[in-house]
Amino acid sequence: MRIGTIEIQAGQKEYGFLAGQPTRGVFDVQIPLHVIAGARPGPRLVIQAGVSGLEIEPAMTLPKVVAEIDPAHLAGTLIVVPLMNTTGFEFEQVEAVWDGKDLNSLGRGRAEGTVSEQLLHRYYTEVVESADALIDIHTGALWGYFRYAGVYATGAQDASLDLALALGLPHVLLGQPEDDSLAHVAAQNGKTVVSAWIGGGPGLRDFRVEDAQRVRLAVFNALQHLGMLSTMPSLAAPDGVDVTLLQAHTIVRNGSPRGMVFMDKTKRGQSVAAGERLGYVRHPFSGETLHDITAPRAGVMLHAGGVWPMLHDDAILAILGDPV
Repeated sequence: MRIGTIEIQAGQKEYGFLAGQPTRGVFDVQIPLHVIAGARPGPRLVIQAGVSGLEIEPAMTLPKVVAEIDPAHLAGTLIVVPLMNTTGFEFEQVEAVWDGKDLNSLGRGRAEGTVSEQLLHRYYTEVVESADALIDIHTGALWGYFRYAGVYATGAQDASLDLALALGLPHVLLGQPEDDSLAHVAAQNGKTVVSAWIGGGPGLRDFRVEDAQRVRLAVFNALQHLGMLSTMPSLAAPDGVDVTLLQAHTIVRNGSPRGMVFMDKTKRGQSVAAGERLGYVRHPFSGETLHDITAPRAGVMLHAGGVWPMLHDDAILAILGDPV
């Protein structure tokens, strides 16, 4: 098998890069990836993270997970991308520095597009197109905190739901909001796809150890679910074993009036009533409360956004769903 700079035989593990078209200044444009080729035939699973340059927590954990896996015990191929948006990470921003593009909004890219579009096109063609399953790991970055797995309402929904339930996150959301991401395109093309949201916001301070456990748990649970590992390590589930499936959800977004947004994080994962106060908007200078953020309906609140008080327009503050 050859992917980018990596040439690999069955029973081997390699690290390398998938390169795109260099910039006009001849700077390298590339995606780092780990490839583990199992000793036996089996599925191909792609686990990617860090499509936004601010979603960095998975990169702290995924290389350690790769180090734990012995190719002799693996069936099929595991491809792990710990941090797709390398320049966004280096310059502490959502978009890629090469062309100012948000990689989450470019679908599968274009062969004749900008630098980022060309890179995503090659990545989709060489890595994702031949995959059986894709787990796209996100975090709330500065703006929100998450612990759920989402399934798009398209493509192989049954297989995607089974994989999402197997990851071991406390909530699974049916009908992950549609977007223009590469993962959504893969789902539309019939791939088994899970959008896994783990960490963000206070995670680097308050939940770093637990979130690292959740990422590790999700990877090994996925490998077990797909029948790819003959020997499983010991796994700790910080949230226990119960998984709540949610559907018919409503999204609460950042809106007017503007100001500093604070959400009640104690309501994360809890049932709330219609009209219940979820948070508030405060004037940054006077300190007065400008607006109460209330639940538009009853339901289970997936997460509390507003960790970083000055939120970007249209940021998701909460997702309310009905438990199945």
